[in-house]
Amino acid sequence: MRRRIPRFSSVFTGAVLFCMYAPIVVVIVYSVDRSADLIGWTGFTLKWYREAIESSQVRADVLTSLEAAGASTVISLAIAVTGGLWWRRASPRARRIFDALTYARIVLPEIVFALGLLVLFSELHIPYGLWAIVAGHVVFNSAYATIIIQARLASLNTTLEEAAADLGANSWRIFRRVTMPLLLPAVIVAGLLAVSFSFDDVIVSQFLGGNSAETISVLELGLIHLQVTPEVNAIGTGMMLITLITFSMAGLMTVLRPTGAGQMLGLGRRAAS
Repeated sequence: MRRRIPRFSSVFTGAVLFCMYAPIVVVIVYSVDRSADLIGWTGFTLKWYREAIESSQVRADVLTSLEAAGASTVISLAIAVTGGLWWRRASPRARRIFDALTYARIVLPEIVFALGLLVLFSELHIPYGLWAIVAGHVVFNSAYATIIIQARLASLNTTLEEAAADLGANSWRIFRRVTMPLLLPAVIVAGLLAVSFSFDDVIVSQFLGGNSAETISVLELGLIHLQVTPEVNAIGTGMMLITLITFSMAGLMTVLRPTGAGQMLGLGRRAAS
């Protein structure tokens, strides 16, 4: 006989879920409402999405966001892979220090290191703009990517790499033909999450963008300060859709990632050939 869930727990859980998702539903609903007053539902329209897409400022800021996300993701993955490979062979004490430095970039409030980078760039006379934003995003994206890749490395056995080395493969060939294919699922997941985190970031982008670079999230924040309009809701819905797609792809990748012993054996043979 199935146990009945206490009524209070059901009501409380329902209330929490309502508070979490009702604002998102409201944003989506009012992004397709004909009225610009956001007072009540007056009918369905895609006018606000067309206006957002036709806005040159929105298109330019989306492009800036994509450029920042792409560049920061590539740099973050390079840092995460090289750091993870070093961590794999480091001493226990060095691992603890490395882990502490990695988690510190996640635990530290974003506004603190954003302010720190702002002051540092000012002292070093580094111009604010797109590459300053990229540097700021790398700080936290590389930490998340490192954790994901470390988890994958911790589950890998060094037998295949050692077998490839015994058969004459050099270090670069072992990395390219054995280690990297095994790491690829984690690298893809880390990359998708890094793109999402970078695209949604507001604080670092606002602090380091200066007058020459503005991301779509910073534009959204500025528009909200003026007035919440259906176009603002349309932009926000589009951003949520991008985030949902990247997270869904990352989740699907974790389910479909290859881990079969037959594939691992094939990698070992290919490395030696």
